Amino acid sequence: MRANDLPVLPEGFAYRLDLRQHVTPRLLRDQPIHRWFWFPHSFSPQLIDEILRAFPISSAGRILDPFVGAGTTVLRALELGYAADGNDLSPLSLFVSRVKLASYDRAMLEASLEAVLERYRPIRDDGEHTERIRQAFTPEELAHLNGLRHQIDALPQPAADFFRLVLLRVQQSLSRARPDGGWFRWVEREDQSQFIRERFLQQARLHLADVASAARPPAQILCSDARQPDGLQGQYDLIITSPPYPNRHDYSRVFHIELLSLGIPENEIKNFRYGSIRSHVEAKEPPLNTNDYTPPPGLLALLDRLPADADPRVRPLLSGYFEDMYLTLRSLRQHLKPEAICAFVVGNVRHAGLMVPVDEILAEVGQNAGYNFIATWVARLRGNSAQQMGRFGIEPARESIVFLRMANNG
Repeated sequence: MRANDLPVLPEGFAYRLDLRQHVTPRLLRDQPIHRWFWFPHSFSPQLIDEILRAFPISSAGRILDPFVGAGTTVLRALELGYAADGNDLSPLSLFVSRVKLASYDRAMLEASLEAVLERYRPIRDDGEHTERIRQAFTPEELAHLNGLRHQIDALPQPAADFFRLVLLRVQQSLSRARPDGGWFRWVEREDQSQFIRERFLQQARLHLADVASAARPPAQILCSDARQPDGLQGQYDLIITSPPYPNRHDYSRVFHIELLSLGIPENEIKNFRYGSIRSHVEAKEPPLNTNDYTPPPGLLALLDRLPADADPRVRPLLSGYFEDMYLTLRSLRQHLKPEAICAFVVGNVRHAGLMVPVDEILAEVGQNAGYNFIATWVARLRGNSAQQMGRFGIEPARESIVFLRMANNG
């Protein structure tokens, strides 16, 4: 799209289409450690570099990611020499981030890999797997995965978790449950059991190649709700994060196979589903005081424009989502230094043919929560879901970085 053809932006917004790849996982796939695992909406470490160039902090500054995801913000901050912490409610995000941020003895990992491959033998399904796991893999594949997991479980920490992540990546390449928007779809494929040993070895070597000998500075990765975070200590100079987009994608379902493979019980997965940010229709209202929240005018105007035949779940989803963003920003204030900057990577979404300007409404919510709106970078214009495009045509949806600053009320 040529510059003259770009849609006009609201006041305070500016195109930064040079960052179009930075708000996707594309660039992180070649980055050591970052490439071990990512999510479909992960951003790249280069985005952190750009934000720090625009909003520099001192070398002693601290960075927080309250929706830690795949750990990109915290890992990149540590690589640049900053202290950093993160929190999340997703068991998968917590696991991945902690594995990426741990310190390892490479010689010990190499010896562990040799031992695992030497000792493992296929183990037939003993009935412990759920029906969904049995759908995702053939009996022969499960036997090899079981054998590898049995040997990995016998390793000391942190080697055990290191190789659990390796095995998880191998499983993703085998699984017949493929992420597809807000759910997954089943695909057919031939049995791959004869290749599992070699794939595990290749994936392990890729991870091992990224392991540095120097110890990494410690970082907190807390299991905590961003709307009411527990355990954070001290104050932060900068927040760089990307909350779930209000696009109905339920990551407890999209990554159900991965969660089950990590041994997360179904009741914990349901707790995560119901207790997560209200970006999908099954999330529940949190038991928090919202008496000081007033829906912003932009949200109210949008809800008034929803067509009468829209899915009745969309209205409470959008109302709840922005209330949760308010709760998040309100809770973070006590953990931020005066004049601290918050950078939120968000994507506009479309429901019933109506574009939801998430970036604009978030800026309003931030002002209600005691922040000053600084600017918004529009990093790219992306398509809509296949369902929305099929019914209503194509309308470019902004993916943006919204910048807010702690208001100095003193």
